[in-house]
Amino acid sequence: MNRITAVFQSESVTIERFDHPRHYVHCDHDLEATRDVAVTFVERGRFSIHEGKEFWHFQHRDVLVSVPGKFRHYRHFEECPDDVCLSISFAPDVVEDGLGRAPSPQTDPRIAACLATDFARFLIGVALRSSDPLAIEEKAFHCILALSMDSWDRPRDDTASLAHAQQIRRAIEKMTANPAGACSLSSLARETGMSAFHFARIFSALVGLSPHQYLLQLRIRRAAAMLREGASVMQAAVGSGFENVAHFSRTFQRRMGMSPSRYPSGR
Repeated sequence: MNRITAVFQSESVTIERFDHPRHYVHCDHDLEATRDVAVTFVERGRFSIHEGKEFWHFQHRDVLVSVPGKFRHYRHFEECPDDVCLSISFAPDVVEDGLGRAPSPQTDPRIAACLATDFARFLIGVALRSSDPLAIEEKAFHCILALSMDSWDRPRDDTASLAHAQQIRRAIEKMTANPAGACSLSSLARETGMSAFHFARIFSALVGLSPHQYLLQLRIRRAAAMLREGASVMQAAVGSGFENVAHFSRTFQRRMGMSPSRYPSGR
């Protein structure tokens, strides 16, 4: 028996968690057709799929990629499976916009666990905990890179060790907890025990953005939330970590497509 829990829904993205009720005997269907473009993170357990003439085995941290029109058999190894998956499905136009093309039907369904896939899952988790729809969609869109195998294969262990990945995660958690706080590349690098150059290189390889771009993104989101709650442009600028209101207004306009004085009414 499969259990599906809705996590997030928008026009462009649907996020669901798949698992199995405890102690329920599961029966695999004979054949299932894929309907959506989806990236699925295996959070726990194991299973396999038979697609075409090949078998693919999945375990914790692997990523399952789905494209429409595939036919596959799912196979579980236990009578009462315990696998848990977080699945992100995309509207077709989002995928074509992100990749510049429709996904190939020949796309391999499995991406083996690596630092980049782990980081994508970590960033999705941070966004979901924030309950910010903009952040959730943005990090979900980042997962479209899974449909281009080379993109997630690039940051291998010789580029960023697991220890470095954990340090980058701590830096992200610090920025997320207080985006308006005083923060510099040097201070973040110093706390991770890396040089500023090495920290910036590893951060960009794993996150897909420079530390400055990531922090700027967090600050714009915070400012947008403050404006929605009735703050003035000055209050939103200062409260989100911008010292210069003119710079804030220009940055907000560039990122959000409208000036902060028009947000969120859009008029």
